[in-house]
Amino acid sequence: MIDRSMVLKKPSSCTVALLLACLCTAPLTTLQAQSQPGTPATASDDIVLDGIRAVVNEGVVLDSDVISAIEFFKQQARSNRQTVPPDDVLANRVLEDLINQEIRRQHARETGISTDAASVNRAIEQIARNNNMDTLQFRQTLQNQGFNYDLFRQNIEQELLMQRLIEREVQSRIRVSQQEIDDYVDSIKNDAEEQQRYRIQHILLAVPESATAEQMTDAESRAEEVLTRLRAGDDFAEVATALSDGARALQGGDLGWRTLQELPEFLSTALKDMSPGDLSEPLRSANGLHVIRLSDRQSGDQTQQEQTLARHIFIAGDDSDVENRLREVRTQLLEGGSFDELAAKFSEDPNSAKKGGELPWFSEGQLPPAMEDMANSLALNELSEPFRTQFGWHLLEVVERRTQEIDENALREQANNALRQGKVEQEIERWSRQLRDESFVEIRN
Repeated sequence: MIDRSMVLKKPSSCTVALLLACLCTAPLTTLQAQSQPGTPATASDDIVLDGIRAVVNEGVVLDSDVISAIEFFKQQARSNRQTVPPDDVLANRVLEDLINQEIRRQHARETGISTDAASVNRAIEQIARNNNMDTLQFRQTLQNQGFNYDLFRQNIEQELLMQRLIEREVQSRIRVSQQEIDDYVDSIKNDAEEQQRYRIQHILLAVPESATAEQMTDAESRAEEVLTRLRAGDDFAEVATALSDGARALQGGDLGWRTLQELPEFLSTALKDMSPGDLSEPLRSANGLHVIRLSDRQSGDQTQQEQTLARHIFIAGDDSDVENRLREVRTQLLEGGSFDELAAKFSEDPNSAKKGGELPWFSEGQLPPAMEDMANSLALNELSEPFRTQFGWHLLEVVERRTQEIDENALREQANNALRQGKVEQEIERWSRQLRDESFVEIRN
């Protein structure tokens, strides 16, 4: 198995993002069939004509792109125990994402940003090394786990292209001052409120930077519609998926756990006065109007880090036969079988199988969500039931937990990364909206 545990090995800056992007947003395959020239297709022909769903400047988004993306999203949602939106809502959201991807690809080409085969090879080689494999072993492992290597490689190429584009267009403009880092570190050392973390759901009603009065009135009307539905009891994730213009709309607007320092001031100010379950009034920023819900808050010492050591047995696949095989393995373990021996015999994770199934120490956010949730639910030395992630089926056992002090240099690096990430997210929203506003888009029914 190739999973998120590799982030513990501190690989070079590009490879973790690339691998996670490729494993969490698998390539969209566009399969097109054409009839022979001059031969019209009929209902009885084994031919599918691929229609144009949207014209994007000089490019197009095809029906097959949308269909493939919808199907893949549903598979991922099921694996991650995520609610799948209604088909019409999902189709609209997926189409918007594909349009934005096409706009970015075109912009990269126009600004002279490209990738080459050597760069793609280096990225894949680095990913393989991070998994203690050579390139051939890595390729075979991908294929064993059901990934098409050629499509994986194409996805790496696209991710490299997007990364270079965002580095030039967005990240190069982001600055974090030493004073900001000093203030961040001082606040989490000395202010209990600043050490709290907030689980946030978010809806953005976007407007252009130079919005007209009419555009602002429209956004305000949409914000009122959002609040009316939420106050009437509608599920926040469903409303976000249907109505939000934010980057996390398809994830139900879930921003995950954030500290106040990681958020723009208009959000952090609002959160200080909110209790779990509260909704904000519409909040104005340069990107538009925002509605947030505080799902939960928790106290925690950010100068310390909770870590978990676990071991697992992994089998690729998504059917009941795989689950049943793991149930048989679980029975053997409960009857006194050796985890080391059974992991070596059955586990298809080449990185951990030879170590008795042991994963590296991990902190929050470093495993796929389903694995992390399972690990957090287990007592020490408790063996899980078989459970599924997007990679396949697992058995998991927590071996040890510990609390680690974060040294001053690591704390300052954490501060810099958090502050930079918050600024980058805001700027990507603004930059993406600007690109979209400047593009010609025609959506066809």
